Amino acid sequence: MTDEPDWFRHDLDPDVADDERARLWRVADSLIGSRPYPRAAFRADLRQRLTGVGVRPGALPRPRTLWARVIALALPGAALLCVVAVGVAGAGPFAT
Repeated sequence: MTDEPDWFRHDLDPDVADDERARLWRVADSLIGSRPYPRAAFRADLRQRLTGVGVRPGALPRPRTLWARVIALALPGAALLCVVAVGVAGAGPFAT
């Protein structure tokens, strides 16, 4: 048996043969040792996003077209409110 860690020992079924267990551990150990690390800039950006350093609490990035979206939604809403107001006043297409 090799010097495999507990997490590896618990991941395998107990009925796995010792020679197969040793081969699997050699493959796992080589994969762990050759794992590439992300660039430092990526790690720093990820750390900032996860910890929230330099970001207002609860703040999400605003889309560039925020005001255009607000206006695009407010204008039809205002138009519908005008139609309702005309209908309530007794005129318009839905007046009875």
